[in-house]
Amino acid sequence: MSNILVDWIRDSNSWRNAMELDVLERQEKEYSFLKQSDDFYISLFNKVYKALSSDAYLTEENRQELLFIAKGLEIYSIQSTRENFFGVNYAENMLYASSIYYLTDYFTTSSILARMFETEDYESEIDRFIHAFLINNRNIRNPYMDRLNDFLESGDKQILISIIKLIDERLKTSDPYKYVQLLLAKRLIEKFSENNIWNSLTRANPAINWKDFVLHKLESSWVLFPSQEAALKKGILINDNSFSIQMPTSSGKTSLCEIVIYNEIVYKKRKVLLLAPYRALASELKYAFTKKFRNLGLTVKAIYGGHTPTKEEKVEMENVDLLICTPEKFMAIENYIPNLHETFSTVICDEGHLLDDEHRGLNYELLLAKFKNSSTQEKKYIYLSAIIPNIATINSWLGGDENTLIKSDYRPTNLTYGFLIEQGDNKNKYFNLKLYSQKNGLEKSLINKFLSVKEDYKYKKSSTGKINTYKYKTYKTRAISVALRSLNNGVVAVFTPQKGENGVKGLAEEIINQISLLNFPKPLDFSKTEELENLIIYIEQVFGKDYILTKSVENGFVIHHGDLPQFVREVIENSIRKKIVPLIVCTNTLAEGVNLPIKTLVLHTIKRFNSSLKIMEPIRKRDIKNIIGRAGRAGQETEGLVISVNPSEYSYIQEVISDDQIEPVRGYLYQIINEITNELKEDRLLITNELIDEQSEEFKRLIDSIDKSIIDSLYEESTPDNISDILENLINKTYSYFQSDYNNKLTLEHIFKLRGEVLSPYLKRNEIGILKQSDSTVRIYEDIKGVINLGDDFWQNTSLPFTDETIGYLLDIIYSLNHLEFDFEQFHQENDINLTKGLLKKVILNWIEGEWYGDISNKTNVEVEDVLKIMLFIESNIVPVLSKIVTIAKIELQKQGIIISKDLEDLGLFIQYGINSRINLILIELGFSERMGILFVGNWIKNNFSTLNLNDKDTIEMILRENKIEIIEYLKETVPLISLDAFRSNLRYI
Repeated sequence: MSNILVDWIRDSNSWRNAMELDVLERQEKEYSFLKQSDDFYISLFNKVYKALSSDAYLTEENRQELLFIAKGLEIYSIQSTRENFFGVNYAENMLYASSIYYLTDYFTTSSILARMFETEDYESEIDRFIHAFLINNRNIRNPYMDRLNDFLESGDKQILISIIKLIDERLKTSDPYKYVQLLLAKRLIEKFSENNIWNSLTRANPAINWKDFVLHKLESSWVLFPSQEAALKKGILINDNSFSIQMPTSSGKTSLCEIVIYNEIVYKKRKVLLLAPYRALASELKYAFTKKFRNLGLTVKAIYGGHTPTKEEKVEMENVDLLICTPEKFMAIENYIPNLHETFSTVICDEGHLLDDEHRGLNYELLLAKFKNSSTQEKKYIYLSAIIPNIATINSWLGGDENTLIKSDYRPTNLTYGFLIEQGDNKNKYFNLKLYSQKNGLEKSLINKFLSVKEDYKYKKSSTGKINTYKYKTYKTRAISVALRSLNNGVVAVFTPQKGENGVKGLAEEIINQISLLNFPKPLDFSKTEELENLIIYIEQVFGKDYILTKSVENGFVIHHGDLPQFVREVIENSIRKKIVPLIVCTNTLAEGVNLPIKTLVLHTIKRFNSSLKIMEPIRKRDIKNIIGRAGRAGQETEGLVISVNPSEYSYIQEVISDDQIEPVRGYLYQIINEITNELKEDRLLITNELIDEQSEEFKRLIDSIDKSIIDSLYEESTPDNISDILENLINKTYSYFQSDYNNKLTLEHIFKLRGEVLSPYLKRNEIGILKQSDSTVRIYEDIKGVINLGDDFWQNTSLPFTDETIGYLLDIIYSLNHLEFDFEQFHQENDINLTKGLLKKVILNWIEGEWYGDISNKTNVEVEDVLKIMLFIESNIVPVLSKIVTIAKIELQKQGIIISKDLEDLGLFIQYGINSRINLILIELGFSERMGILFVGNWIKNNFSTLNLNDKDTIEMILRENKIEIIEYLKETVPLISLDAFRSNLRYI
């Protein structure tokens, strides 16, 4: 390719970016291609024709050149730039650009660009066929599509050969004008002959009849990505060994899992467990798979909430084809369904890098170790992650080898990285945006004066009428200015690692300030007005008018972080997914497996405050890699843009981009053992159980986590005589042991042996069952037993609705527990909130009585953001301990023949869901999840059917089934539309 054409393509990309970001008039260069746009187009078209005319057009070198040409062709057809050119058929040109992307494996980019036009925009049958082919439109009738439809229904390869023959015949007699389109169609079908869903699946496993599966996939995709093909070619469907797969975010992981799951269930006759470490991810996978597999006759169950399984759920889990579950939830379930893990032969491990996670890693690793220690049969593991550099080690641990390790760097959308560069002096300060891309050769693109002090940061002060300069020197200001400028280009996310004034809250306030004073694009101008109004009504009812999320939504954007309850995060994610709002400010909670259509990701900072060291330090490189992978979602965007605004972080981010020294995954257990080994070396100590009892609470909790994993791994038939063998087998199966050196292995063995000694008396007294069912360690169990009074009538007589006295009685127990003192102290230190017994009781009582966070704030004189922190503490710390207390009391009283109150037994659920009625709990058990609708419908049922047995699940289900229209009409008058839609969606399945 000539240097002139290369320069023109680069300039055209820079010109397009500047135009779309509304800073074209600031560029201090002439775009020579504009003066010779006809020559530019002819040169590009010439390159396309020559490439298509050659049978060797798809070498790697030619492939990169073609991608470069497609980028040049785009500007002649896309809405934002095409009016600058004349004499080009926009729709027809888009066929060329889209087809090139298809031929070079960028299938989703091809489809997105092609969908900018309608099939009806094309006159000739070959053009209509090409367009329909690119957008998966089977509804047109012509000789080409009729045959293609026959192939899609049958998978008969001869039909594709007949299409190619038909095109060849017409090429012989074609006029020059249609020759290129016919040649283009031929190349597309040749490509499709090799890479189509029929061919890919039957080649991967010819022993299975794929027809039902393929027919249900045709609406979404006719081809597989190269990353998915790589897995199939390695034998993932027919090989019973374990596989580990590393592929970038958005490269088809979920769709690949769908293929594997179907194959394992239908062909291998196996039950599949899909471990999803995040509840948000488990929820998303549930919706992704349930409907699809139900239509194929397979049963799916997802369980990830914090409740004890009902009898019906136990039966479902034992008979289900696919179970989607968080690791900690699966371990809890096994306390009620012993040896459930033995029934699953295939285990898919999603987000595998979370073996390192402080909160999830230990459970994840020890559950996998327990599976590996299975007494029945070898398990097949499918281990997935986008960001693990040492995935080969994990693959070996799980039983795989070099033939079952799959690595792909294919990403269906290109990522471009932007760095804000400060230029000029104090009189003329501005910021250029330097763009860098590894894929398309546009490394030297530059957008001049992306931000300008003179043009962007001057405003008139209303009180004086004078022109002032906005404070532009902070990275917070720059990040938000970049984000607002980028709204012209699509959905924007601003990432920051923290939640408060120096994080999400501060950035949200900065957005509100800038859009009120400066002339940047406003989120409201890109929002969907009617849907946004519904969102505002809902958020205001939940949080009140003064909370930062409410103010954000009123200004057309949203925030997302870990203090927000899960259901609110899902509402927020949905608002982005549907592009109701164009801007989100978020922490890394947005990277928890959730897929959103983000075009531009702005990095405010990649540093977080380390409270132990009292310094700001970068988060892990692989966490950053996971976050930036969220930009440019396949199927939603043709490319993604990641912009950093802090020069001191640029070299670190460039190392991330280059995969330089990405941190390996060691596992949280390994970190614990390594710390203990180093401490023992330093202090020349021999660790004993007595020494453990003298350590800090933090250290004891590490040991607690080990104890918990041991308890969960013990079986009913475990005895003091065989516990050492059980623990030895478990230790040997851990990832920590697999990678440890001699000293760490000794520490691991020694600690597990010591903890086995602690557990041995409980085995002798047959008390392991109570530890398992109460989800307790020995230390917590003894702490609770020491403070509860089993002789009190409270345990038998307490019933709904829970009162001030009920909650107060239980909080007296809570505040008497030694092991919880640390939690209360830490909460106070981290949040500067004195969580007194009175305050905690008020919050809980208001919550279960149906109040929302804004109301609770008003009634307790606590800021909404602090109420959220208290609610999170209740969910994470108080509810689990209350459940332990009630379970221990229940089991101990059963020994005396005393039955505990059923209402009290479900106490944790009532607090977790914020309800105080058996009707509401039954609605939740029936699958309803939106609290506002549950509360209102619960009251409606109570008021209208008081003569029936409303504690009976069948009765409530009958009422719902027979009164669907009345319920919907009632909700239309009482709850926001978001609540109505959620309840109506669940009601369909009753």
